Amino acid sequence: MWILLAYADIGKMGLKAPTAEKAEPVAPKGIRVKAPRILGGGPDGFGYTYLSTQDGDPVPFSYIDIHTTGINVGAGDDWCSGSSAGTLYYLGFSFPFYDKTTDSISICSNGTVIFNNKCTYLGLVNSSLPDNLYGEHGFVAVMWDDLDPSVSGAGVYFQRFTTCPDGYSGSCAVVQWYNTPRYGRTVRMDFEVIIYDNGNIKLQYNSNIDYVDATIGIQDSTAAAGSNPTWYIQYVYNGSPPGHIPTNGTAILFQYPTGADYDIRVLNVSPSGLVSTSPLTVQAVVRNTGSVPTSGTPVYLYIYDTVSNTLVFSDVQNVSIPASSNVTVTFSAFTPSPRSFYKAVVVANEPSDPNRSNDTMVSRFRTYYLFGDILGSWTFPTIGDGTGYSFAGITYAPDSGRFYVVSMNPMGRVFSFNPSNPAATFTLTPWIPHRFFGANDIPWGIAYVGGKFWISHVGYSSGFIGNKMGIYNGAGVLIDSFNIWTNVESGYWMAGLDHDPIENVVYGVYVGGSNLIYKINPNTYTVVGTFPNHTGVSLRGIFSLPYVNEIYYGGWNQGKIYKLRKSPVSVLDSVFIGNMADADFWPCPSPDPNTPITAFITLNDASNTLIKMALGYYCDQLMISEGERLVKEYNLKVSGRTITLSGKAEVYDITGRKVAEFKDKYTLPKAGIYFVKVGEKTAKVIIR
Repeated sequence: MWILLAYADIGKMGLKAPTAEKAEPVAPKGIRVKAPRILGGGPDGFGYTYLSTQDGDPVPFSYIDIHTTGINVGAGDDWCSGSSAGTLYYLGFSFPFYDKTTDSISICSNGTVIFNNKCTYLGLVNSSLPDNLYGEHGFVAVMWDDLDPSVSGAGVYFQRFTTCPDGYSGSCAVVQWYNTPRYGRTVRMDFEVIIYDNGNIKLQYNSNIDYVDATIGIQDSTAAAGSNPTWYIQYVYNGSPPGHIPTNGTAILFQYPTGADYDIRVLNVSPSGLVSTSPLTVQAVVRNTGSVPTSGTPVYLYIYDTVSNTLVFSDVQNVSIPASSNVTVTFSAFTPSPRSFYKAVVVANEPSDPNRSNDTMVSRFRTYYLFGDILGSWTFPTIGDGTGYSFAGITYAPDSGRFYVVSMNPMGRVFSFNPSNPAATFTLTPWIPHRFFGANDIPWGIAYVGGKFWISHVGYSSGFIGNKMGIYNGAGVLIDSFNIWTNVESGYWMAGLDHDPIENVVYGVYVGGSNLIYKINPNTYTVVGTFPNHTGVSLRGIFSLPYVNEIYYGGWNQGKIYKLRKSPVSVLDSVFIGNMADADFWPCPSPDPNTPITAFITLNDASNTLIKMALGYYCDQLMISEGERLVKEYNLKVSGRTITLSGKAEVYDITGRKVAEFKDKYTLPKAGIYFVKVGEKTAKVIIR
C-alpha cells in the first residue's frame, strides 16, 4: 500500500487593504551617486539578474515610507506573521517568483519575507544561500539577521498599492522595517522591500546600516533541497563581498527574467525519490522565458539504470510553448524494476534557442527501499478521550501475525492490528493488564517472548514508586512477574522491550538513572549483560533484527531512531522520527525475495500516529556469512521441504521464532524462509 503523507495547510487569514493608499517617495539626503556603469549581476540558474547602486547600475532610489500609512504587522522579536500569528499578507496581485506564483507573503521580524504561501518560520541565525536551516523556503532576505522590531519606537509595516508610488505604473506591495535595531544594539535602521506585479523585487536602505553581518539575496524553495541548486542570488553574506554592504541610499533591483526571443529551459523533472514498481509517467515542466512562442519543440527523456549504467528507456514529445509560459510535458509510461536506481534526463532541444546551458535537468528515483523510507502512516485520534498521547510500547507476535500496542489513553489497555491493513484492523483487545500499583499503574513497554508477553508496569504518584514486569500468556492473563527495581535497577523505570531469539535475551531500555540498555535472561529474570547507549540520555524504544547483528533504538528525547551494529558496536545510521515511543520489525510477510523488511513505529503524539518504515533490507538479504561453512561442514541439504544434516540443529522462521529442534532430518510444515542453526553457525533456507 502506498500512502501519500500530506500536511494540513494553515488557513489563510483575510486582510483588508489599508484605507490610505498614499505615500510619498522620500529623497535620500547626502547620497553620492557613482557614474553609471552597466554591470548588473547574475543570472542565476533560473535567469534572475540584479542591478545595484553600489555597482554603479542605473537603478533609481525612491524610498516609499509607509510607517504612518501602512499596517503595523505587530512583529515581535524572532517572529514571523505566518508561524507566530497565523497571518498571510495579501499582495493584491499574482506575483511570479521563480517558476511559481503566489498572492501572499509571510513577514518576518529578522529582515525576511517568505513566499510560496508558507506560514512557516525563518529564524534569527542568518546563513549563506541557498539555505534550508529552517525548512525549504522561497524568500527574499532584505537584511537577514537578528533584528528586534519589538522595541519601543520600532516596527514592521505592510502596504499595497494599485499604482506604485515610486514611479512604476503597475501594482506593488511594500514591507518596511522602520527604526529597527539589531538585537541588543542601539543603532536604528530603516529599510524596505518593494514587490512589483511584474516579478521584480527592489530592496532600499534609507539610513545608516548597523551591518556587522547579514545575508541579502533571493532564493527559490527548491534551491537548498538539491532539485534546483542554482536558483538563488546571494548579494552579500557576512560582509562578503565588502562592496555589497548596504549603506544609506543603496538600492538593489532583482529582475525577473524576460528572456530573449527564444530561451527554453527545463524547470522541473518528476518523479524523484522512492517510487513503486507500477508503470509511471515522467513529467517535466519546460518554460519559454523568451518573447516568441515555439512550435514543435522536441523534448527528450532518457532513463538510465545507474547501477548497470545502461539506457533502459527513452521517449520524445514535441510541444508548443507560448512566450513567457510554462508547459508540462508528459512522457510515455515506464515500468521500473524492483530494487533499482534510476536517473531521468530531460533535454529541451529547441533549435532556435541560443542559450543551451539550462536545457537539461536530471531527476533520480528508485524502487529500492532504504533505511528510513516511510511507507505508510496512520492516525487514530479517537482513541481514549480523544486528546491523544495514547501509544507506548509495540511488539509483533508471529503466532497471530499481529502487532500489539500498549495504550496510556485509555490507560493500561492493549490494542492490536494486522500489519497488512492497520487502518481497518486496529482494535482494542479484551486484555486488562494487571494493576501492580493500583490507580498509579502505568503499563509502557511490551515484548513477545516465546509465546508470552512481557509488559513493563511503572508505578508513579508524585514520583516513581516502583517498576514491575508482568508476564502474560497469549490471552493476556497474568502468569508471572518480577520486580525490576530488585532484579535490574531501582529508582526509575523500564520502557521499550524486545526479545532476541538468537541471543535468547530480552533487551530493555531503562529511563533515568543509568539510562542503560539491559539484557535480561527470559528464564531467570536476571541481568546477563548490557548494551551501550551511545546517546547518553534516556531512550524509549528498542528492537533487535535477528541474523544481521543489528539493534535499533531511539525515542522522543533524541527525535531519532538509530541503527547500530551489535558486535563490534558502532552506529551505522540514523533517521529523524519525532515523538517516537517504540518500534518492532515486521518479518517477511511473503516468500517473495523482493519484499522489504519494515518496522512499525508508535508515536506518542496528539494524533496517535503509527508509522511503517523501511529498514533497508529485503527478505533474501537476511543472510548469515556462516551459512556456506555450515553447508560444507555439516553436509546440509534441502530436498523439497525436508532438511538433512549431520548432527543436532534448530530451525527458526523469518520472525525469529523457533520452529523445531531436530537431529539429522526435519520436514518443514510449509513454504517460507527459515534459518537452520547448528551451534553458532546459521544458514538460510528458502522453501518455495
